[in-house]
Amino acid sequence: MDQLIAGQRAWWIIGALAALAALAGVFTIQPLDRDEARYAQATAQMLESGDFVEINFQDAPRHKKPVGIYWMQAVAVGLLSDADSRQIWAYRLPSVIGAMLAALGCFWAGTRLMSREAAFVAAALLAVSALLAAEGGIAKTDAMLAGLSTMAMAALVQLRYGGGRSAALIFWAMLGLGVLVKGPITPMVAGLTIGALAIWERRIDWLKPLLFWPGPVLATLIILPWFIAIDVATGGNFIREAFLDDLAPKLASGDESHGAWPGYHLLLIPLLTLPFGFFLLPGLHRIWTHLKTVETAPAARFLLAWIIPSWIVFELMPTKLPHYVLPLYPALALIAGLGWQALREAPVWSRYGSIAAGLVGGVLFAALMIAGSLTYGGSAVTGYVAAAIFGLLVLGQAIEVFRKRAATALALALCASLGGHFLLRGVVIPGASDLNLSERAAAAARQMIAAAGQTPEAYLSSYTEPSLVFALGTETRLLEFAELADAVSAAEGPVISIEDSSRSGADITALNRLAADVCAVQEVAGYNYSRGRETVLIVRLHNCEQGG
Repeated sequence: MDQLIAGQRAWWIIGALAALAALAGVFTIQPLDRDEARYAQATAQMLESGDFVEINFQDAPRHKKPVGIYWMQAVAVGLLSDADSRQIWAYRLPSVIGAMLAALGCFWAGTRLMSREAAFVAAALLAVSALLAAEGGIAKTDAMLAGLSTMAMAALVQLRYGGGRSAALIFWAMLGLGVLVKGPITPMVAGLTIGALAIWERRIDWLKPLLFWPGPVLATLIILPWFIAIDVATGGNFIREAFLDDLAPKLASGDESHGAWPGYHLLLIPLLTLPFGFFLLPGLHRIWTHLKTVETAPAARFLLAWIIPSWIVFELMPTKLPHYVLPLYPALALIAGLGWQALREAPVWSRYGSIAAGLVGGVLFAALMIAGSLTYGGSAVTGYVAAAIFGLLVLGQAIEVFRKRAATALALALCASLGGHFLLRGVVIPGASDLNLSERAAAAARQMIAAAGQTPEAYLSSYTEPSLVFALGTETRLLEFAELADAVSAAEGPVISIEDSSRSGADITALNRLAADVCAVQEVAGYNYSRGRETVLIVRLHNCEQGG
């Protein structure tokens, strides 16, 4: 292990693990509804229009999150693809980088808080963990937020152990970028950690380098220009609506049907911390013992202050989604790294408890593979084989934890997680064709257009998921069913209509109007997971003779 992680090699290994885990599915999974498709489409519109200040989804202002992730996606797409190609993998690359930053930041923090070996194990396990890797393959804010927040917290760790102005500058830069990506989350996590430590230890002298004036100026220069520009461009609507329409509802109630009771995030730990959940309880026991020792207590206090105050905030928020606590997972992984290192000395109850929790998470992950194949149009054989391979690797990890064989437990943990990501996101989900309604409908439309030699004047759809707009283009019109029939009737040239049969109702008149002047039709059956219902999309080409 010492030779493996010597020098710069450890950094390269951790970065490679995070990239591999996040990239599983980046090139194979369709654009996801609804958030990912909205982010990607808004970025595409920035590239199409040349307006990099305002954020819009079609004609509607998107006054929710700041501009940071859109700019990062625009750079990735501009360098490696283009807006017209609609290649979702290019929009996902900033999230891959965010996952890498989170894992590397975890290692950077851990080298000060514990042994290099334990820090490496913690960062490696975090790199391939279920939640971080999944978010690292999705084109939205959360993986990048985790990366920036972790780097900010790692810089705080350096300050705590004698780091100087360079660490302070990194902290302020990460804080500014975190605000530009997702508003108050990075400052909240850092601020609650600092506040908890100040109360616990009754000292703040280690924070003095943060007063070095270029740091706050740097953060201000990162944050302020765009906020001033968007405030001017929208007449103050962005900041007001971002708070009143996005943040405030999350604090007041279960926004968009995402409410849950306190304890929600705790219950998801067995699944979302795979594979480092197998070492969490031994790690928590080691933290408890460290608190009683003068030399190790500061590190233990920092990790607990990083996790507990922010975790309480997320649990008390009425709106809950699994990824909200992701900026706290690096600290959990560091605790797991301590648990891995102390596996031989860990109390029996901690090993058995972690094994039980890890196996529960493994069973849930395997169940996702089977359910994805059986329920959504995939191959049953693929689902069962994938679940069996993953399950055997997880079982092997559990056995090695039981036998206190730390090295082989680590190797199996990495193999199980990487294998699980590639099997679920690289094989099972892409094979579940019923989940891919938008791209299949878009392909059907293009096939009919090519066969008829027509250029449609419009795409009209009562299937209103954002992924369809990303697939067909910005000018796609999303309509209610009755409006769809009106728009088709009013068209003079060739148009493509896409009817969502699950929302059509019994309007016979509208159905008859949609069936008129049809020169090609295809049906696409599948499952709209955003609405939780099966549907058939009826794709029609209208008025092709008039258009010819």
